[in-house]
Amino acid sequence: MEQKITNVLRRNSAAYRSGHNLIVNQGGQGSSKNYSILQLIYNLAKNLPEQRIFTITSYALPHLKIGAIRDFENILKSAGEDVNAIHNKTDKFFRIGESIVEYFGIRDSKGVGPRRDYLYVNEINNRIDYKDFDHLFQRTHCCTWIDYNPRNEFWLHDKVLPHFKHAFIKSTFLDNPYLPKGELRSIMAKIDKPEFANWWRVYALGEMGKFEGTIFPNWDTGEFDDTLSSGFGLDFGFTNDPDAFVKVAIDKKQKIIYADECLYLTGLLPSQLKEHITAYAKRSDLIIADSADPRMIAELRKNFNIKGVSKTGTVGEWIRLMQDYKWIITEESFNLAKELNNYVWSDKKAGIPIDAFNHLIDGARYYYMAQNQHRRGTKAW
Repeated sequence: MEQKITNVLRRNSAAYRSGHNLIVNQGGQGSSKNYSILQLIYNLAKNLPEQRIFTITSYALPHLKIGAIRDFENILKSAGEDVNAIHNKTDKFFRIGESIVEYFGIRDSKGVGPRRDYLYVNEINNRIDYKDFDHLFQRTHCCTWIDYNPRNEFWLHDKVLPHFKHAFIKSTFLDNPYLPKGELRSIMAKIDKPEFANWWRVYALGEMGKFEGTIFPNWDTGEFDDTLSSGFGLDFGFTNDPDAFVKVAIDKKQKIIYADECLYLTGLLPSQLKEHITAYAKRSDLIIADSADPRMIAELRKNFNIKGVSKTGTVGEWIRLMQDYKWIITEESFNLAKELNNYVWSDKKAGIPIDAFNHLIDGARYYYMAQNQHRRGTKAW
């Protein structure tokens, strides 16, 4: 199968050939920065005549597995590689040509590993601190690639870019001719809408954002507390939005919301959605769903204990109640972590959040509303 060549791949290849040992990729949604860097890593590993060690890393292994490593396996398959034959899942590496491509999560490892020749740090502004990056970078001989969405400035801008020679590559969705049509429509649907002005700046144009802070900054990863009573929240997808299904438990005494991402998929038929829910919820488990789709709720009620949430009060009022809680999410909740890192106010004074990065958060909010109906003085379903 012919390799898909993007402008971002060409620019990263040129920066590498020119001798840069640090290549910084700042880009928006769908720009192909992650995929293009992985393509370059594969090409180098396959064609270098002597053995080299490549490291692919991000803040946590589950994040890698459902993101960069999944993309890397697709690249290998498209190149005609037998993935099962070259992938050592136990020790977490691929043997490609004469080289080794290893991967690990920074938070899952006891250290930053031994020295290597090449390094790729995926989403470097996602829960990775400067100390971790510096240790990795100093132990890399040949070249380091990093990428990030420019939500706001972070340690890279005062500790790295002013002090280290580097190549800087900014990319947008316009650099990727292979962007799926559904994702392209989703991006373009936000153009020229005032409430998405900052989203458009960051995720469409790849420019540095102006976020004043996330709505739920107090969160961390950890184990779900199965000793608590739990249920599920379900936010239905519309057009290009995903169906989002999340398991939730609320510790009211300790002020903790536990959340475990179960489903985050677009384009599901009702029968497919039912099948996915069955994998997580029993018939007796309480599911609180978005009441905007009563026909879907009626269909799912044939198999599940599902109720539509009564949207008493405003979204902003419920969010402010939830801000008293710390969130603990499971390591596998990649999309929920992304939402928590990006969910901000569109109009803070009016209590209006941005209508993006909120699908799993909305599902958790529905369940919270059902469990806290007395806070509003109105039954929540």
